[in-house]
Amino acid sequence: MTKALIYFISYIAVSLAVSFGGAEVLKLMHGDATQAMSTTEMLIITAVQLCVVLLMVLCFKWYKASRAYVKSKPWAVLFWVILLSIGSILPLAWLESFIPEAWKEDSTGGIIVKMLGSTEGYFVVCMLAPLVEEVLFRGAIITALVRWGREKREKLLAEGYESARRVYSEKKIMWIAIVTSALLFSLAHLNPAQIPHAFIVGVLLAWLYFKTGSILPCFILHWINNSSAYVLVKFFPTIPADAQLIDYFHGNTMAMYQAVFSSLLIAIPALYQLIIRKTRGVDIN
Repeated sequence: MTKALIYFISYIAVSLAVSFGGAEVLKLMHGDATQAMSTTEMLIITAVQLCVVLLMVLCFKWYKASRAYVKSKPWAVLFWVILLSIGSILPLAWLESFIPEAWKEDSTGGIIVKMLGSTEGYFVVCMLAPLVEEVLFRGAIITALVRWGREKREKLLAEGYESARRVYSEKKIMWIAIVTSALLFSLAHLNPAQIPHAFIVGVLLAWLYFKTGSILPCFILHWINNSSAYVLVKFFPTIPADAQLIDYFHGNTMAMYQAVFSSLLIAIPALYQLIIRKTRGVDIN
């Protein structure tokens, strides 16, 4: 548990240090402390922040990448993951309409919309960010949580507490890791408006990581989820970043519910296909 928290705090510290440090450097370069950052500058700072985090995870070996999953040719699983990703976009967006008004102040939505207005922005927000976040939150943090749970169980068993087999069973360790990693993932967004959505997606991603034993399916789901924001920015440029799903249907509630229901007809069978497949678990070696 301690290692997982260290990884999370390190991520936040690096993100804030690069963001504020980069902003200060730009102020010195511009010679004007009041000048706002351009979209290109925001993209550069975000990309640097993500690359530093990725290098930190890999250099300190918090997560060991492997090609074993790809070599197993899991094409059927990836197919269902893609369908689940596409089918979950509208239902998740609909759930956002139930977020309390006090949480809906989106402090980063406008910035993300600006960054998504370019090809470079798509690469940073929709591809680089999901890759880094999956390596950290699913790869490193979940692995640390699973190791913690198993070590805790073995320690208690060595002390004669047989109940540890039940309290720290593999299934309970799995769900502790899923919920904890999802909570940390949602908090990492540093935005109340994004926390509920990020938590739900985080649970789904963590469960998928346990199911497949690889971050590849998680990256695909995360990439498609982020890419949906890019599509909205491109095709609905006049709709504000904090708009609700109903706004994209011009206030037509029936059309919105039909779209959500149709999406569930894609997502639910895909989720079922993933559920019935054998769980590969998480390799902590």
